[in-house]
Amino acid sequence: MSQRTLTGDASTSSATIPHPSRTTTPRPRRALRPEDDPDSDERTPTASETERQHRHPDHCCPECATDEHLVVDKTETFCQACGLVVARDLLDRELQWETTADGERQPARGGAPTTIRRHDKGLPTEIGSYRDGYGNELSSKTQRQFTRLRKWDDRAKASTTHDQSLRTGLGEIARLVSAAELPAPIHDRAARLFRDAWDSNLLRGRSIEAIATASIFAACRLERLPRFLEELAAVARVDESDIKSAYRLLNRELELATPPPLPQDFLPRLANAVDAHPLVERRAHQLVTAPAVGVLANGRQPAGVAAACLYHAHDESDLTNLRLTQQRLGDAGFSTPTTIRNIRRELLSLDDAGDLPDPDGNLDDYLR
Repeated sequence: MSQRTLTGDASTSSATIPHPSRTTTPRPRRALRPEDDPDSDERTPTASETERQHRHPDHCCPECATDEHLVVDKTETFCQACGLVVARDLLDRELQWETTADGERQPARGGAPTTIRRHDKGLPTEIGSYRDGYGNELSSKTQRQFTRLRKWDDRAKASTTHDQSLRTGLGEIARLVSAAELPAPIHDRAARLFRDAWDSNLLRGRSIEAIATASIFAACRLERLPRFLEELAAVARVDESDIKSAYRLLNRELELATPPPLPQDFLPRLANAVDAHPLVERRAHQLVTAPAVGVLANGRQPAGVAAACLYHAHDESDLTNLRLTQQRLGDAGFSTPTTIRNIRRELLSLDDAGDLPDPDGNLDDYLR
């Protein structure tokens, strides 16, 4: 990164903001004032500049007193106008790799990177059990002593109930992610949401397991990953009503920008669950993305709309080698055959009115 680069017109910048490169003798970096700089004009700061510095003291450059050119990246915060590095984080928390002479990639240094999935950020202190640092076996008396040390060390890592709740909640999130087979981004997002709830003191008087499960469900909603609440409730240690209450709490207190679920988000999963034909799935995706079906889906269960579109597309194809019933679709989408049947009637009405798009595939070449 180049330091002390000016943006815009040089004459305008030099006339407005004193630049330290004009001085002939080196001096320490500090906030420059017009009366301290011999090369600047004798003037007093305007009322707008004084008010801006007073309102945003932490976001202003201490050298040129501007808050319009601060750039924040992963490692440092610098001023784009004068080049001053305001803050710098020299700690690299990522795992670095190197290529050996044989062409193999291996970690450049030992240890894993920090992670928010653990209460200690992935930097634990472990006490050995049976051998010392030289590989020699410990005596039975020393082993009992180290057993007591490990117990007190484990207690010291979470000495207060507030810290213990964080460790318990993150451990529950790791268990649920493994049981529900969720990807790593969902794990990170859920851990971040749980830490936000923990910092906001939302766990006081509430179930830690419910907040942890609600964090995973909120992470799935934020990442637009189709997951049903019934699936998480099946592997959770709390009731479904408690998860709903905890999710409403997180959504209200943390002000989550949760996007509304769409029928097309659940369509691939439903098609995979019932082994639908690829062309049937493509026709169903064409239906759920139609404007008329979008109006129909307003206020209805998204998974039910996707199941009804999939059933309608299968009925249009006249395929007989696959038995696709409303009961199978209802079980896969945690819906009921009555819901799918009612939405199917609406689709037939739209089809009679000519509001549904024409099929873009031909199923005549496939087995009947």
